[in-house]
Amino acid sequence: MFSRILILSFCLLVPFLTSAQDVKVRGHFSADSLQIGKPISYYLSARYPEKKTVLFPDSSFSFAPFEFQKKKYVPTVTKDGISYDSVIYTLTTFEIDSLQTLSLPVFVVEEQDCTRIAPITDTVIFDKTVENLPDSTQLAKIPLKTNTNYWNVSWLLNYPLLSIIGGVIIVVLVIIWLTFGRQILNHFKRKRLEKNHQAFIENFNQWIERTETDGSSKSAETALFIWKKYIEELLGRPYTKFTTKEISQYESDPRLIESLWTIDRMIYAQQSQGKGLFANLKRYSEDQYFKKLEEIKNG
Repeated sequence: MFSRILILSFCLLVPFLTSAQDVKVRGHFSADSLQIGKPISYYLSARYPEKKTVLFPDSSFSFAPFEFQKKKYVPTVTKDGISYDSVIYTLTTFEIDSLQTLSLPVFVVEEQDCTRIAPITDTVIFDKTVENLPDSTQLAKIPLKTNTNYWNVSWLLNYPLLSIIGGVIIVVLVIIWLTFGRQILNHFKRKRLEKNHQAFIENFNQWIERTETDGSSKSAETALFIWKKYIEELLGRPYTKFTTKEISQYESDPRLIESLWTIDRMIYAQQSQGKGLFANLKRYSEDQYFKKLEEIKNG
């Protein structure tokens, strides 16, 4: 029984042996030694009958202990029914074994499977760039030259990052302006209006007090001009160029007009007046200020 099984196994193996004998494979390195990380070429060639199909390893194949870099095919040459193929592989290694070997196979395509045929293993010697590492205690004794002087390094501006940050800032500012632009403008308008009114009140009160103290027509004229200038900026009307008669065409407040006529008599007719001469002007300016402030708040 055992002899039958042996004969059957031999009969099944004979076609593969015959196939392998028809294919001749050679593989060898381009040099006898290599250094770590440096490329080395490995030549793999196959000579086989023209009717057969032979496959060479690609980049997915394991080249251990080497790492695949690239490959170059040499065109097939066929003569008298025999084909010749070859591939040049560029490999590198990061192993530090003294001897490193490689035997890349080819694969003969059969009807149901592929037959693996490998050449004789080739060996390459690892070339150590540092033969003997010095002892750490000896390194500690080596005198080292120190230099603590500042080395000026040119400053490099990261333009892409700067562009991104600038773009983000612009987008944020646009969003803020579209959302809160009106409120921001109204805020600054109110602040400016409040500042101008406070400055007017302080200046106007000083000249009113001076007018009531010395009774000078010149002081009264200056106080009136300050009032007209403020109302002109507040309402947008040329009050500094208007006479009392022209102002009365725009204003319907009888107390205001009466006070203006009284101030005119003091200035031009030198008629002395008592205190409270400018009270209606001050009241009118404050009324107009609060109306303007309310317009801005509601706008």
